[in-house]
Amino acid sequence: MNTTTVSGRTNPAWRRLPTIILANGWFGIGSGLILLVASPWLGDWFDLPAWVIAVVGASLVPYGWMLRSAAEAEPFDRRFGWLATVGDITWVVAAVALIAIPNTMSAAGKWTLGIVTIAVLDFGLLQLRALLGSD
Repeated sequence: MNTTTVSGRTNPAWRRLPTIILANGWFGIGSGLILLVASPWLGDWFDLPAWVIAVVGASLVPYGWMLRSAAEAEPFDRRFGWLATVGDITWVVAAVALIAIPNTMSAAGKWTLGIVTIAVLDFGLLQLRALLGSD
């Protein structure tokens, strides 16, 4: 079921959750493919070994596919929304830690990771808002 009843009426926030998770999944797939294909060049950009960039990309593609598949499932299981949100929060916490620790990567890499992390945080907040039924 894609909706829930709050105070006797249908809550439209629940209906948006699969769409948000679908967009999140496509973002993960796209980001992962970019990291995989461009890992030799991005390794220099981030000042990290190219294989590290490739491993992150290789992890994001199936994660994004999983999000996409769950968002398109009928009926949509709202519990998956919580799992996706926890995954996004985990990414944000790990990225902030990497950005905060000196000498983990180049300044350009930290800025790039920060910008991507803002997008991931946005997905997490939108999902949380839908999960909590806030319009």
